[in-house]
Amino acid sequence: MSAGAPIEAAWKELETFSSSADGLRLSEVRAIFAIGSLPGGYFRPGQSDLDVLVLFQGAPGTEADFNKFQLAEKERLEALAAQAGPYEIELLFLHETRLQRDPLTGRFPYADFVQRLLSQSKLLWGAFETGSLEAPGKEDFACAFRRYLEYLRKKHGGELQVFWSQGKLEELLNHTLALMRAYLQVQRGVSEYDKTRLAQRYRESQPSVPLPPALASALKARFAGAPISSEIAAAARAELPAFHAALAAQILRVNPESR
Repeated sequence: MSAGAPIEAAWKELETFSSSADGLRLSEVRAIFAIGSLPGGYFRPGQSDLDVLVLFQGAPGTEADFNKFQLAEKERLEALAAQAGPYEIELLFLHETRLQRDPLTGRFPYADFVQRLLSQSKLLWGAFETGSLEAPGKEDFACAFRRYLEYLRKKHGGELQVFWSQGKLEELLNHTLALMRAYLQVQRGVSEYDKTRLAQRYRESQPSVPLPPALASALKARFAGAPISSEIAAAARAELPAFHAALAAQILRVNPESR
């Protein structure tokens, strides 16, 4: 098998998925995009999922994100994705208006999605001109990070202490990556979506807050496919709250709404 065969198989799977979507009689969906590692050039068989962004027409409803027609199409697409193989397709759903600035704040609440569409995406189905999108700025990424923190607090009952003590190690490491990515976007103007490169890019940026040693070791082991010892896991868990507090303060300092 050639080195490019897994990549070709991944694209073939997405082509099959998008072709099958034609038979679903989608009327609420504006476009379907591949985003992330595959179009970004850092897809790793056995580690990466196939990220697919589904854009719905118009704006979300006032009482629910999706109306009943959109929910029906969402379910049909999810059932179709569940049949895919050999790679897992992860569907992400968003209304097209979420890619625009919030008229109240003037910020992009979903800055990451906008950036991913601009820098690492491929249209699979439908019609949407990514050239019409405005590139987000540092303040937009700070706004998006603040929204992410609100989601995290809500998920854990309003207390991040619950997250530090009870969160799974995988979730804590993902949060560490999210912190470094947001810092690079806001403080250095750099967007890095390859998780395996984030720690190195962060170090190279000469941050005022170094990546703690146990967190660095845990991330290195994770991406090497090696086991993480209980000692390293416990130390990483203990390091994260202070790392979070210091980095979050620097990220949110750019956003006036966070003061």
